[in-house]
This record gives sequence, C-alpha cells and structure tokens, in this order.
Amino acid sequence: MRKIFLAPILEVLAEGLVWLCINLERLPLPFLVSRTGYANPRVRRITGWVGYWAHTFRLTLPNIHKWMKTKGDLFPLVVQVQTINRCNASCSFCPYPYTVHLQEKRIMDDELYSKIVDECVSEPGLLDFVPMSKNEPLLDVNMEERIREFRAKAQPHQIVELVTNGSPLTPARAKRLMDAGLDMITVSVSASNEETYKKVMVGLSWKQVMNNLEALAQENLAGLNVYLRFIKEQGNHRELNAFRKRWRHFNHFNFNVNNRAGALRGYEMKVIRHGSFAERVKHTLGSHIYPACPYVFSSMHILENGNVTMCLNDWGDREVIGNVRTQSIREIYNSPRMKEVRELMVQGRYEEIEACKGCSFYHEWLKPLEAQENVQVAVPATR
Repeated sequence: MRKIFLAPILEVLAEGLVWLCINLERLPLPFLVSRTGYANPRVRRITGWVGYWAHTFRLTLPNIHKWMKTKGDLFPLVVQVQTINRCNASCSFCPYPYTVHLQEKRIMDDELYSKIVDECVSEPGLLDFVPMSKNEPLLDVNMEERIREFRAKAQPHQIVELVTNGSPLTPARAKRLMDAGLDMITVSVSASNEETYKKVMVGLSWKQVMNNLEALAQENLAGLNVYLRFIKEQGNHRELNAFRKRWRHFNHFNFNVNNRAGALRGYEMKVIRHGSFAERVKHTLGSHIYPACPYVFSSMHILENGNVTMCLNDWGDREVIGNVRTQSIREIYNSPRMKEVRELMVQGRYEEIEACKGCSFYHEWLKPLEAQENVQVAVPATR
C-alpha cells in the first residue's frame, strides 16, 4: 500500500521543489541574501543548501525540457574549461591519481582559451563559466588573468566560478582572484578535524587550508560568494554537523560521493546507504525532478588540449565528441552523436552508452525501480 501512494506524492513534491528553486530569485524574499557575495547581483541570492540547489536546477533543467519539447539545438548553460591537467591532491573520492595523473602535463594556450571565451560570452544562454574541471585550477599561474579576460567580455548575468581544494588559496591569491572579477568560489574541505582530513583530502596540509580559510573569512567578501563543500562518504559523514558549526560564516553544501561514471575505485566501500525506503524516496524524487541525466543537455567539459568529452563525470574520457580548436562549441554540442545520446537518455536506454551504464547517478537516481527490482528477483530464481 505504501508503495502505491508514494510515487504520486513524491511526484507532486518534486514538481513543487523544482518550481520553487527555478523561481527563487524572482520571489520577493528580502531575507534570502547570502552572507558572502551579498553585493554581487549575480550571486547574492545563492545562499545555503536551498540556494545551491536552486542554482543547480537553473543550470540543468531548462535545456532538458527544451529538448523534450522541440528536439532543437542547445547551447550549454555551464561550460567547464580545464586549463591545466594537474592537481596537488589524491582525494579518496576522486579518480585523479589513476586517470588524469597518468597523462603528460598540459596547459591550455592563451589563443585557445580566448577562442572559448569569445564564443561563450556571445551566447546569452550561457549562465555559468567555470575555468576548472578534473583538476586544481589554482595550479594555473595565469588563472587570475583568465578570469579577468572572461569578466571583461562577459554579459552582465554570466557568472564565473571556481572549485578548489583551498591549499593554493593564500590571502594574496584570494585578493587577486576577487580583483579579477571572480563571482563564486567553492572550497572542498570534507572534514572537521585534521585526522579525518588526512584520510579524505590525501596529500594536502590541514593547517595550510585552515589558515587560508581563516584569512578568507576576514576579507571583505561582499562581491565574492564563498561555499564550503563536504562530500560525504563512510569515513567522514558523522563530522558534517561539526563542520557546519565551525564554518557558519560561510555557505555550505554537501552531497554523497558518486562513482564518477564507474571510474572511482572502492565506491561500494565509500557510499552511504540509507535503507530501502529512504533509497526509494531519493530515487523517486530524483527521477521525477530529472527526466534525463542533465550533463549532456546542460554542461560542456573542455580539456586543456581542446578535446570535449561527452560527460564531465567520465574520468576515463571514453568518448571524445569534438575539439574546440577546430570546431565551435555550438557545433560540437549539437553534433549527430550528442543528439543521438540525448535521445537514448530520454528513452531510458543508458545501458547502450558506454560511459553511462556503470554510472552511480544513473543506477541510483534515474534507472527505473521496476527494472532494478526485476533484476533482483530474477537472480535467485535461476537454478
């Protein structure tokens, strides 16, 4: 009986949540102003977990619905540009040490970067420009100039955002980034004490990052929205409340570890399971919010050599769909292959896409529960 009534109730809740988040900035809510970045009109309403989800939905849902209605051309709402293929950490939730780290070191040349920026700023549909991806962006010594170039050319509504592990975010670097026009920065911390930090954020200095964050908290952050990120896994999830209390003057966001399209080793030992009923609620909500995986509808991931991979979560780069050195972003994003992948996803045929069939996002959020249950029932019946 519970199973019969759960789906329609959650469907209504999901629809209401999506409407609220997409329209959050338009609602007359004067109290909904971030404690950081409050003077920056592009990011001042992105606050707490509600603001973060609202921002995420605005960046991911419109293109899905547009495609399902028209099958027309799309331009990514988010463009991530990896300007250097290096990181200085070996985090437990990241496949970097046995994927990107094995590549030769490469840095994007200025001409290619400018070509990408020029096309992005000419597209009013682009909302978020992120000069990082599977790397530590602040290892690029020219990052401030890259941000400055985008901000000087960008349309007023376009955000420039970074995600960093915080180790290179010294007080001097933070000031230069703010002067360059950075709108939003997310620092991955994922621990509340040094012992756990060393296990999760492997290779980084707890004291160095804490000193950087303490110094950042003393800066005038009226123009820069700051989020601290906590990626939950088996080794750290009990520290989330302590983490929130310590850094209450910043915005926070947390989410569960994912398997990076099957690339993360030991995922089943890291992921947190919440029991069948909670998993069903999560799955039903997720599948009603997202009728298809958002990545190939809403975002583009450009590597430092210009290659564009189908999905930013595919750390194995199993499918390269074009190169922006010789093609435009719009051309690549509306290529026959991308349209084929979108149609497969809308039809629920993820198993036919190499990078998708092992992805935890698909299995835990998008795959029909009936299909999962049929598999579970069929196995013990076989003799």
